[in-house]
Amino acid sequence: MFPRIITHKRNDKTYSYLHISESIRKDGKSTTRDIANLGNIARFANKDIENIIDGLIKIFQLDQYSLGKEVQIVKSLDYGNIIFWQKLWNKFKLSQTIKKALNKQASQVEIPVEKYVEMMVINRCINPSSKLGITRWLEGTCYEEMDSYSDLNLDVNYFYRSMDHLIKLKDEVECALFDKLKTLFSVNVRLTFYDITSTYIYGQQCPIAEYGYSRDHRSDCKQIIIGIVTSYEGYPIKHYIFEGNVVDSTTVQEVIKELNSQFNIEETIFVGDRGMITKLNLQSIENEGFSYIMGVKAHQDQICQMLFDQEPIDWTTAQKYNEHLKMCEKQATVKGFLIWKIKKILEENHINISDRKLKDLSDKINSLTNVYKVYYTIPI
Repeated sequence: MFPRIITHKRNDKTYSYLHISESIRKDGKSTTRDIANLGNIARFANKDIENIIDGLIKIFQLDQYSLGKEVQIVKSLDYGNIIFWQKLWNKFKLSQTIKKALNKQASQVEIPVEKYVEMMVINRCINPSSKLGITRWLEGTCYEEMDSYSDLNLDVNYFYRSMDHLIKLKDEVECALFDKLKTLFSVNVRLTFYDITSTYIYGQQCPIAEYGYSRDHRSDCKQIIIGIVTSYEGYPIKHYIFEGNVVDSTTVQEVIKELNSQFNIEETIFVGDRGMITKLNLQSIENEGFSYIMGVKAHQDQICQMLFDQEPIDWTTAQKYNEHLKMCEKQATVKGFLIWKIKKILEENHINISDRKLKDLSDKINSLTNVYKVYYTIPI
């Protein structure tokens, strides 16, 4: 037997009724039969339902479902969320990774750094808090009863000390985590995305905090710059912390070099925004054997227009990546852009010159020499 709600519609109104039903077999098929109709559920208050349940428990003497008056609920611990994230933490073997890296760098560490880091990470996933807030959050969780956790000192200084140790292990832990991501989720690094942001801070104790371009519109505060590299699917590969006054484009060379040297990524297409385009950055990307896709700066809009004016794009020959992305490449010389720009200016001002004069002008531009032969490569 089980309760269920039956709805009926009359005169554009819907009514819901509480039924007691049972499952039966009729003509070899499973069906449901109503035993009792307790009426419209709108007439029941929460107290009425409690009284019905209590009455059924007394009538049928179901003592195992009743709470005696002498029973009191002292506290309720949060289990489900923590067990889920702890399973994922253990799947990545992060505690073993931290302990292994720690043993390489320090002969003896007095506190179980991996446990404090685990609690901070899981708190960040469930109920993000400050380090001091974590000490209060833990009081209502199953960590209070877990072996090897219940006897930990939860003074906030232990969490700060663990962070001091963790920052020294950053590179090794990130590499180990990336290897696990590749194994568990088949992370594809054919495309790698890089972007940075800023966050402002208060106080005067951060050695890398500086005044700089604030994306939070808080130029009155010092800030730090945060950079992150992700895979095409969005899985994080590595993160960086820079001084608050660093320029976007100056961070790219370090990132490119470490993708190859630390993570053994030998082939990828590096994707960045327009603030990262410099000749030196593009050269660094090419030196590592990578391709790139960069956002177009405002002054390069006309170069894109020229490339589209020259000839239509043949998408049949474009490189395909998954099912949603096609890429093709066009190149333009600086001289070619100058010739195109001159023609545009003449057209916009309705100035007609002979083909002969235009050819002579083009020949003069093409005869110009420079130390460098510059190309603009625009992935589309």
